[in-house]
Amino acid sequence: MRKSIWLFALLAAVGAVPGAKAQQPPVQTVGVELRGDTMVYRTVNVPHRRHGALRGRAWAGYSHTPWSPEQRLFALSKLWMEVRRNFAYMDRFGVERWDSLYRSMIVPVQQARNDVEFYRQLEGLCARLQNEQTFIRHSRDFPQSAVRFEDGWLLRLMDVGGHVVVSEVSRDKAQLMPPGSEILAVDGRPVEAWLGEVMTRVSASTDRVRRRLAVEQMLLDMVGSPHEVTFRRPDGSQACVRLVNARPEAGERIACTALPGHGWDELHEDFRVTWYPGDVACLKIGSFRPGRVFRAFHDAFPGVKNRARALIIDLRWNERGSSRMAAEFLSHLTRDTLLRGAVWRTRIYDAALASWGSDATPADTVGNARVKLAYEYYNDAAFSEPERSAYRFPRSREVLEVPTVILVNDATGSAAECFLALAASQPHMSTVGTPTSGCAGTVALYELLPGLQCGICTQEVRFSDGKEFVGLGIAPDVTVEDTLDDIRAGRDAALEKALELLGVE
Repeated sequence: MRKSIWLFALLAAVGAVPGAKAQQPPVQTVGVELRGDTMVYRTVNVPHRRHGALRGRAWAGYSHTPWSPEQRLFALSKLWMEVRRNFAYMDRFGVERWDSLYRSMIVPVQQARNDVEFYRQLEGLCARLQNEQTFIRHSRDFPQSAVRFEDGWLLRLMDVGGHVVVSEVSRDKAQLMPPGSEILAVDGRPVEAWLGEVMTRVSASTDRVRRRLAVEQMLLDMVGSPHEVTFRRPDGSQACVRLVNARPEAGERIACTALPGHGWDELHEDFRVTWYPGDVACLKIGSFRPGRVFRAFHDAFPGVKNRARALIIDLRWNERGSSRMAAEFLSHLTRDTLLRGAVWRTRIYDAALASWGSDATPADTVGNARVKLAYEYYNDAAFSEPERSAYRFPRSREVLEVPTVILVNDATGSAAECFLALAASQPHMSTVGTPTSGCAGTVALYELLPGLQCGICTQEVRFSDGKEFVGLGIAPDVTVEDTLDDIRAGRDAALEKALELLGVE
């Protein structure tokens, strides 16, 4: 143990050479040990990369110290504990079921061959909870990639009606594998069999979202891992390419060709205004985060207000932000000064009351509110009183209230679903697309080990009338599914339907 401590001290000293002012070293954890009943973290300064490589020969072989079996068991146990205590939907999942899963993982996590296998085991455990906002993530330097491959390949995939389709590819590879090509097999296994394995590790609230995320991560693997990918081009011809996972160089930008409207940057654009005949404005809103998105909306709004006779609000791929900001956006699209949104509650606990409920039976709770509450505390079933989200706005604000169609898909989630909950009471608004992600709620982050975190959904959220949508998604008023032919032809079927509903020919 002392030997390794001296080694890291030496490395830190070698890294602190003169003339390295631009290389301010960040502190990173390289080891954890248990002293008695206390977990001790040790750190070492590691220089930033310069031109894609670590500075100095002494850093060439640097890597994080692998997590020991004891550390893995500690992380698993902490994950089990925090989920058991905080997960908003534990009453539905079942405490006994969660305890059983924990016990089944004790031996496998200690026998994992490496950190990546251990990480995937925890991913699989979280995936069993079927909640997109309950997950595992890491900040360690795992050399993995999902879209970048050797020989200049960049490849993004999407799910279209049960087909795994190339949505974006490096421009110099587009002739070999054009956008719109369909993936048929990976390493000789049919794509559905391959996807089935990936989906077991994906945290998602609905099967639709689970499949979409699995498609996006389908080729995620360690750098240097080769895969034989069989595909069919739009013209019907088939081919096979060998893709070897690689990491992008620092600041690297690869020119790509994408299906119309489905390039990564375009799909995840913060804000955009597009005009259609009849003075119909389409507002693409990429997130409900405070800051630049709202500033862009605020700057564009006077022009939209003066001209637009109808609106399309495109919330597809809007997965981030706050419900307060969602309400702020909506307040400019309705004359209502009071917006009532989702109802939420969270789990609560009182140790003293739990002890009083330890001997209670279900029969004892009948007609006795205090015993009932004590019983719920003891059995991890107590919740706070439901709270309704309500937002008030001044009458003096700028408002544009016109016929409005909201575009949604299975990547419409979190604050965007809160926006829809608020908009449900607006008679001039309707929705078009596919069911949303069903993943609203507040996330609490907990450190399991240095470089390893879990996120846990701590709010149970419903519509104001008590109707559930988490785990189900919000169904649109008009369902429009993309087809492979539409995608290849560059047609946006949901947008076309929205324009049709607004009277645009």
